[in-house]
Amino acid sequence: MSDVLRREIPNIDIWAYGTGDYVAMAALANYTQSEQKIVTNQNLQKLEPQFEKYHGTEICEQQPTCVKGSDKPLDLALVVDASESLDHLFSDQKKFLVDRVLGNINIHPEAVRVALITYSGQAFVHFKFNSFLYGNNTSVQGFVKNIRSIKGTTATNVALMDAFDLLTSKDPSTGIREGVPKMALVLTDGHSHRSPKDMAEKMRAAGIIMIAVSVTPRPLVDEAELRLIAGSEKRAFTPPNLHEFESEFMKYVGFGCDGIELPPDAKPQVRGATDVKCTEDSMSIVVRTQRALQGLMYAHMYHDEPECMMKKTDNNREIQMTFMEGKCGLVKTPSADGRGYHFNITVILQFHPLIITRADQGLDMSCFVPSAVPRQELDQAILKNAADTQCNYRLHRYSPGQCVALDAKVGETLYHRWECDSPPEYNYLVHDCFVQSEKHTQQILDSNGCEVDQHFLETPNYSRFKDYPDDAYVFQEMSVFKFPGDGDLIFHCRISLCNMKDPNAPCNQSIPPKCPKKVPVLPVRQKRDVSAEQWMSAEWRSKQIRKRQIELKNRSRRQIVETKQGYYMTLQVETRTLNVLLSESIRPRDSVKYCDIS
Repeated sequence: MSDVLRREIPNIDIWAYGTGDYVAMAALANYTQSEQKIVTNQNLQKLEPQFEKYHGTEICEQQPTCVKGSDKPLDLALVVDASESLDHLFSDQKKFLVDRVLGNINIHPEAVRVALITYSGQAFVHFKFNSFLYGNNTSVQGFVKNIRSIKGTTATNVALMDAFDLLTSKDPSTGIREGVPKMALVLTDGHSHRSPKDMAEKMRAAGIIMIAVSVTPRPLVDEAELRLIAGSEKRAFTPPNLHEFESEFMKYVGFGCDGIELPPDAKPQVRGATDVKCTEDSMSIVVRTQRALQGLMYAHMYHDEPECMMKKTDNNREIQMTFMEGKCGLVKTPSADGRGYHFNITVILQFHPLIITRADQGLDMSCFVPSAVPRQELDQAILKNAADTQCNYRLHRYSPGQCVALDAKVGETLYHRWECDSPPEYNYLVHDCFVQSEKHTQQILDSNGCEVDQHFLETPNYSRFKDYPDDAYVFQEMSVFKFPGDGDLIFHCRISLCNMKDPNAPCNQSIPPKCPKKVPVLPVRQKRDVSAEQWMSAEWRSKQIRKRQIELKNRSRRQIVETKQGYYMTLQVETRTLNVLLSESIRPRDSVKYCDIS
């Protein structure tokens, strides 16, 4: 029979496991054609390693990927002009700093360490590279959002002196690291009281990378001063070339690559979406990869619809696909000012034709099409969008705005992100959240949206409703956990919409939720009410874990459930399955290595 298998199935590899104390080695060798492919109780340790190359996680560790969100080390001094001349644009400057600087780095003691200096007539060092309070993206972003402009002149040279002292310090208490690249990123409109030229030259001579940025438009910005600070036109950015900022900045923060030591000129394997083009009824994308995609590209949650999925089997590293309005989850919304339409879609790159692996990426893509929006459509947009609101729930690495996580190790940091395409006056409450494995179900947020146990998940952060209403979502940081004996987790929540401008809506006093501080307790199974028990029934749980492909084909794209009292509408959302790793044996012992994208 073994000979028949070899004739019918090319490249088949036959192994044998001999049980018991006495094994007929000659017979087994006849099947395998090699005693090296026979496992017995005497060499049982050889069995499990034979399956490693067929296991998704191990495949990805053997072919590690470079993903957005750098683990490349950098000591970064942020030098922010807070003088009165920038007062009218200070919020734009902070938004740039949060979205396009902090949003592209991974702040961590082993990755990017950040120090913050603001200045006007004097300089203020808010925190240094060793700050425990400001040692991650969330805390630094929160601090930056709350800084204020300062009365006084513009003393850029004084701020650069402080930055130079920090970046060249030999005092280990500052958190500066020997052998790690140093950068000073200066946000200013120029117009310094005293030229920063000499100080900037001194910093560059010491090997410090200098980048100068201004959000101030011409003719109010002193572009010559920005070039003096940066020492090069390609590292001086003003509104006309601000779109090129990431292409320069990302050279120094790069991409993190798990499990491999890469040469200095190494390239990431996944470049992501490089071209996005929209017409009035479609979005076309071109994604380029560093290695050929032998797998799938599809719209998130629409992998079972042929028009929303492309299968790749060739060696071309460029993938092109067009999504039409009203299909594949492509969202088209009129801008609030009536000048055009925003398009948005999430696309998944799956590098294996059958299984989801660590190499896969979720790409969130948007574009804007200028077009006169009819007044009638604008008037109807609020009602239409409120009723047709769609929400999603994802787990992200590095920050809420970075790549989607498909697996994680216990203790690693992930970010929960809940987002709805609701009208501007509608905020939403995340509540009744559960984490579920095959054997366990645990509530993590109660009906008011408050944490049940901080060891699972703290009460979500709603600050973006106020700080960034045009790009609002709810998020929270989490340290990854798992249940004993279970490897996969799914998170479920309900999201309830509330019209914050309706004075008669009782819900507008409940967002964000007002939660009492809880005393940490050991996690216990919560007693649920009847409706929740029905929702989390054994049959339902079995379908979620064991028959997800069939269920996705049959269920509605939006899961509208019974509306929470006092709210406009309630939807049910869930994450993709998260594979939680416990054993270090399937992860490389070496720390994360790095590569540039230049």
